[in-house]
Amino acid sequence: MRVLFYLPAVTPWWFERIILPLIEKLAVDHEVHILAPIFWQGTGVMQQQYDLCAHLPDVAWHIVTDEDHKSMRVDAVQRAQIVGFVSQMNPDFVLCRSADFETPAQFPGIVRHITEGGADPLLLPVGAVHFAEKPFDHGLLPPLEDAHKAQLSQLMEPYWDRLANAPETRQSALRKFREWAGLPDDRPVLFMPLEYEHKENFYVHHRVGRSPNALLVEDMLASLDGRALLALTNHPLNDLYVDNSALERVVETHSNDVRLIQGEAPCASRSTSLLMRCADGVLLGNSKSYTLAGFCGTPIMRQSRFATGKWLNAYDDFEAFFAAIQAGNAARPDTQMARIWFAYHAGNNLVSPRDPCLTGSALLERITTPFDPARWERNIAVFAAGWAAMDEVAA
Repeated sequence: MRVLFYLPAVTPWWFERIILPLIEKLAVDHEVHILAPIFWQGTGVMQQQYDLCAHLPDVAWHIVTDEDHKSMRVDAVQRAQIVGFVSQMNPDFVLCRSADFETPAQFPGIVRHITEGGADPLLLPVGAVHFAEKPFDHGLLPPLEDAHKAQLSQLMEPYWDRLANAPETRQSALRKFREWAGLPDDRPVLFMPLEYEHKENFYVHHRVGRSPNALLVEDMLASLDGRALLALTNHPLNDLYVDNSALERVVETHSNDVRLIQGEAPCASRSTSLLMRCADGVLLGNSKSYTLAGFCGTPIMRQSRFATGKWLNAYDDFEAFFAAIQAGNAARPDTQMARIWFAYHAGNNLVSPRDPCLTGSALLERITTPFDPARWERNIAVFAAGWAAMDEVAA
């Protein structure tokens, strides 16, 4: 089989820890090509990526160096030429890291986006991925027969209660967190986990709402007009690599109506996990925090151009969502279906590129057979090694 890696938005971290192990597995028995622009704004390829593949001499590299290479990340200027080149190559499979979704959609072969597989609160290996048709379709499930639902629920049963009864779920822990975070009791609390907005994250291009995060927060505060407290957590990579001064000024200016909560609470649990349990609702765009909201049963308002799984019962109209929050009858994610979705995600969707038992042909089989109950038990066993121990459960 001929496999093309289309990588305009790949970062060095992603290449080394995720893309390279995939290439190594596929190159054993298949023809592998890489099409990517030269390095710019933290994405693309440079000598470092060539050197990492020095032991793979049969991999074919196709590097775009012309002045339009920058546009390949979000909206390729030379889309027709790129599509024509790939059409001549005629790959059987295309695996993408690209924030431009329109260009690879026109490629021949089976096209999939390599997306992060993380699903809080499950403890999953760093680098677990999902081969998705659309990167920000969240929480989707195929039609499942009752027997499939029962099988998935049973596979998750040994771990679910431990997750649901983790220490941070106790009412005493939540009360202490509310006091520490300064959350009010006299009006609703809406949680907004902020997304990564470093210049290397071209996927922000697909967000509904203004960028950067400071402007998004300003707009939400204007919509709320003091009717609720807005509780924020910053993306941990924003804390490390992004200038947050504009966001901090917004929070200081509107100190009565917004809190920016530190990433780790005094009890050593993540604030995101505790806030999701304390909040009356959560405001999401394309953040992966939907998995934690689904697990906790927190009412969801999602602004996105992408699909959302029905079991999440997410709102797409803010005023309808907030009216339901105020009335105390907001629809919540279906917690029974949450258990099934988490089992399906781990058992059917996830791939660990560093799994020593996973071959290149098995990788491609995941793509050609996207639904396969025969792999569920084995796949969950691969990922569940740490779930059974309370002190190892992600929280």
